[in-house]
Amino acid sequence: MKRLLLGLTLVLAIMISSCASIKTVDRMALLRMELSRWQDFKADGVINVNYMGLALRKMFVLNKSQEAMRLDIVDGGAFGISPSPLISIYLADYLAVDSPLVPQLQALAQAGIGGGEYLSLLGDPDALVKKYGSLIAEDNTLDLDGVIMAFSPAMKLMNIKDEKSGAAVDFSYTSKGDPDKVVIRMGKSGSMELLVDSIKYGAAEVAPLPRPKENSGGFEIPGFLKDFLNKP
Repeated sequence: MKRLLLGLTLVLAIMISSCASIKTVDRMALLRMELSRWQDFKADGVINVNYMGLALRKMFVLNKSQEAMRLDIVDGGAFGISPSPLISIYLADYLAVDSPLVPQLQALAQAGIGGGEYLSLLGDPDALVKKYGSLIAEDNTLDLDGVIMAFSPAMKLMNIKDEKSGAAVDFSYTSKGDPDKVVIRMGKSGSMELLVDSIKYGAAEVAPLPRPKENSGGFEIPGFLKDFLNKP
């Protein structure tokens, strides 16, 4: 009888161990699949911007590839979408801003920053899973030197927060699993809300903006914003 109980205990332990292993593998596969969604896509919808008391509600078109990302804010209405963007922000190994609506925004390009490292992080899901997958699967979070990424049990990216600057990005999804709303907060300075109407994966067309010249536009970046943009 004791041998039978011992045998059943061993079988149960093996089954539990196997299930745990399968669950971990499944979570890794889910993580890889969810991260791949952010690799290459085109999205459009409505953008709400609030900054220092200024409120703006327009249409947006967002294209992201493995190497670059471009956000165009356009005017839409009864006569359709304007042919020329009101504001364009391009991020690759450098930042470029074209802003006929708010010329002061072009001062952002003076910071001389790039987003290559951040884009490559989401541009190669296999590398990210290989390097950080076990850490993410452990408690659904990843802390990269104060930049914390939080995931749902289904391995969807839910939140990114920079503890040093207070900047944060929150994600919500539709019942189909596609991004529905993205809220970007820059501390107490302002926020940006993207309401996604449609998204197509593998359809990005990222047209680059010219690399900015130093001190182009004649505007000076506020110190707090320059520090935030230059964070490694």
